[in-house]
Amino acid sequence: MCSFICLLAIEIIIGKFAHGFLRAYVGDVLVIPLLYCFVRIFYVRPAVWLPAAVGGLGIFAEILQFFDLCGLLGISKGSLLGILLGSSADLADILCYAAGVLLIYAAERCFGKVFGQTHQKEEKYGASDYQAASAGFLQKML
Repeated sequence: MCSFICLLAIEIIIGKFAHGFLRAYVGDVLVIPLLYCFVRIFYVRPAVWLPAAVGGLGIFAEILQFFDLCGLLGISKGSLLGILLGSSADLADILCYAAGVLLIYAAERCFGKVFGQTHQKEEKYGASDYQAASAGFLQKML
């Protein structure tokens, strides 16, 4: 959750204040790890496929931009939904999303022992046992 909040803050700062290379490319690279961290809040099981799936979501958004989804649905490009969907497809964005996916895999490989501690407990005890043990611990604390 902390990673998601930090990346969200960085993306907001880039969106509001950055220009040029930082806004055009770094923001697009970091949006994929941002989405990944958001999904990991709810999906805690190990999933080697998840970074690629999130990258695929970014590519799907670019395809929708190519077909001008905002124009087809009558969504103003300056509205919040129009900004989220994007207005123009660009091959550079897809390359940035691929870099974001590689960044996730590199972070998981480098920091896997930190991220993997929860996953090891789930594999040993099973997700439901782990959740029950966590709930029992919280009840004892309260």
